[in-house]
Amino acid sequence: MGNLKRVIRNEIWYILFLVPGLILFTVAVIIPFIMGTRYSFTSWDGVSTKLTFIGWENYMHAFQDPDLWKVLGNTFKYAFILMVLVNVISLLLALLLDSYLKFKNVFRIVFFLPSILSTVLAGFIWKYNFSTGFPKLLSYFGLDVTSPLGHPDYALFGLVIIAVWQGIGTPMIIYIAGLQSIPNELIESARMDGAGTTRTFMNVTLPLLAPSVTINMLLVLTGSLKVFDLVWVTTQGGPGFATEVITTFIYKTAFNSFKAGYGMALSMIFFVILVIVTIVQLSIFRRREVEL
Repeated sequence: MGNLKRVIRNEIWYILFLVPGLILFTVAVIIPFIMGTRYSFTSWDGVSTKLTFIGWENYMHAFQDPDLWKVLGNTFKYAFILMVLVNVISLLLALLLDSYLKFKNVFRIVFFLPSILSTVLAGFIWKYNFSTGFPKLLSYFGLDVTSPLGHPDYALFGLVIIAVWQGIGTPMIIYIAGLQSIPNELIESARMDGAGTTRTFMNVTLPLLAPSVTINMLLVLTGSLKVFDLVWVTTQGGPGFATEVITTFIYKTAFNSFKAGYGMALSMIFFVILVIVTIVQLSIFRRREVEL
């Protein structure tokens, strides 16, 4: 009994240090989540204090809403393209900047700098570039171009360009860290056995980079699924419905259309989708790590 009391007395300080974080997490995450779940079963307009419970009507309406399926399509299209491009480009840059390239530290800083800019600022910069900067520059070469953000067929890809420019910095650093953790003896052994650059990369480097690939894939995919600020400051979901993603759709539904109850139901559905995507992606890539 005395030993138990001594252990509790010694460990109580660790618990006390956890209390502020637990309180903050409860206030910022748990309580809003519970309140949002409650509101999702009402027809609340976001203003009045009266709540009218309508059961599962919001959720039934959501699954029958063609606009929801359209914005989910835009969201996953944007997220998948961004996940592939960011990881491929950042991996190529990491391989280049982990070599004996002259001034490689300068290039690392240059490619990482966009990631420290706020997304709002990056959106405004590229909105100006697309509408004024690039058309004016290319006009000197006799080319007449317009901003892709104003064309329904190209607006989403314009957003992808901005997100790739800003998003390759952090994955690149993670890949560089992964490359530097690979023992040089393995690379040299593969080359002594006659393996070329491509074969060494596929059979030695890439399998040992599997944890870095998993982390980057997960971070980029979940982050791009939750995109809001970039879309809002550049297109606000336009032109038409071309760049409307789930987050902007929820915002407009809850605050512009005064359907906060329905917006909360959409948020709950999106939360479940994020959880499912994360679990599936982790299980797939963890399995691939073992196989590699």
